[in-house]
Parts: sequence; structure tokens; C-alpha cells
Amino acid sequence: AMFQTEKREGAHEDSVWAVAWPTDDRLMSGSIDETVKVWTPATSAGKNPAAPRLEETSTFPGHFLGVVSLSTTGDGKLCAVSSLDGRLRVWNIEEKSIVKTIDPGPVEAWTVCFHPQGSLLAAGSQSGNVNVFGVSSAGDKPEAVITPHGKFVMAVAYSPCGRFLASGAIDGAIHLFDAASGNLIRKLEGHSKGIRSLSFSADSKTLLSGCEDMTIIVHDVVAAGGAMATLIGHDSWVLSVAHSPESNECLSGGSDKRVRLWDLGQRQCTHTFTEHTDQVWSVAYNPAGNRFVSAGDDGLLVVAQLS
Repeated sequence: AMFQTEKREGAHEDSVWAVAWPTDDRLMSGSIDETVKVWTPATSAGKNPAAPRLEETSTFPGHFLGVVSLSTTGDGKLCAVSSLDGRLRVWNIEEKSIVKTIDPGPVEAWTVCFHPQGSLLAAGSQSGNVNVFGVSSAGDKPEAVITPHGKFVMAVAYSPCGRFLASGAIDGAIHLFDAASGNLIRKLEGHSKGIRSLSFSADSKTLLSGCEDMTIIVHDVVAAGGAMATLIGHDSWVLSVAHSPESNECLSGGSDKRVRLWDLGQRQCTHTFTEHTDQVWSVAYNPAGNRFVSAGDDGLLVVAQLS
């Protein structure tokens, strides 16, 4: 299959570690250049469903030392950002205002993920805690602290149904929690190196883990059986993984400069995208699952049309 791709050169002045595409008309990118940018994907006229060009609509500065991760609410109105200075900031994208700044301490917020209802924010941390913050509550203290096993939590993800919270650690451990109680449901086995990314399927029954061991494991969240499949194909660390919101596919980005599209039924890589010239830190689907954006150390944003 041929996929049309569009490169946005010089999207940022430094590495782009995080992207999100919450609504058709709104896409966010966060960079080590200390900014979050909001883009509007503008599709050219005509019959060809060409990959949309990105028009920069706004810039949110002040994420000191650089943006590590970002997460948006489903309506794309709020964007939570973690930065290397250890702070979390929640932006109202439409009003271009800061809703909340959280300073939980220097090693208490690395990656960030909104609960699907948008009222809670989970942050995995170097301390080994998963800190859950209330978006509307005052102060810097978390509403809940979950400590899987005291190792650096590099990845966190809420399930779309809101019932589960998953954490992935530097030693390969993945813990699945009841999001409401914080109780451990089970550990998900299979990796022994750092978990860089976690992504649930739309039906919340499957969890994908991207790991420094160069593999992606497809975990069954419902049955206690554990791993359903291992996806092998990257030649270096897997840094980002995203389950399609619509189909039984996923995307991954890695240190091998590649973005790979996988058929989860066949457990095979069906296409490799080679637009990036450096590590790919983040991949994200649009809500319809027919486009994606990828970003990395080359400062590029690549948008691809999948169907």
C-alpha cells in the first residue's frame, strides 16, 4: 500500500518528544525547545485524500528545559504537559490560559496521562510513584499516590473506559491497577528493559507496551493469560506505541528512526515509514484512525494518510 505523507520541516527548534491528535482540527506537539505548539491540519482541495499540511495556530511557551510528555482531554480543550523542570502545566488551548500549574517536586512527574473524563491526571515519576492529581483541586499535592514497586515509572496510560491505569517501569515491569481504588489487578509479564510507552485499545481489552528490548507486547487486559503476541521488527528501542482507535492495528516509533504500522491480527509489520532522520519519540493517531502524526529528534512532524 502507498501512503501519502507530508513533512513539516522545522516544526520545532529542537527534539519533539510528544504529540497528540485529539480532534480532527487540532494537533499538539511538545518539544525540548520549551514550547507546545498547536497545529491545524489543512487538507488541500481536490479528490485525493492527501496528507494534510499543518498550519501553526498557537504556541505555548515556558516549559523549562523542555517538554517530556503531553496528554489532552478527549475534546482537545485541555492539554497537560510535563517538562524537564519537574512541573506539570494544564493549558486551556482555546483560551490560551494556564488552568493549573503543579510543582510536585523534582522527581515526581515524568510522563503524564489524562483520565478519559478529564478530571484526573496521572503522572509516572522517577521516584517510582504514580501521582494522581485532581485538575480542579488546589495545591501541588496529589489526590492519590500509587507505588507499583519503587522503580522509575517511564510510562502511564488510562484505559478509554476509565477503569484501568497501567504503569510501565525502567526494569520492564508493567502494573495494571484499578483506577478508582488504586489496587493492583495484576502484573503484565514479558519485558525486562525499560517500558517507554503504553497504549490501550479502544475497547480497553488490550494493552500495548513499547520497550527498550526492541519489541512491542500485546497484552490481554481481561483474561489473566497475559501476553497475546510479541511484535518484532524494530532494530532498536521502541519509544512510542499507539493503538488504532478504529481498527486492529497499531503504530510504533523507535530509536531506529522508523515508524512502523502493524496488523495486530496477523502480528506483522505491514508498512515502514522512513521519513524521519533521527529517533522517533512519539506517534499518535487522529480520532478516525485514518491518519497519524509522528515526531522525534529531527524536529520534524510527519503526517501520514492511512486510507
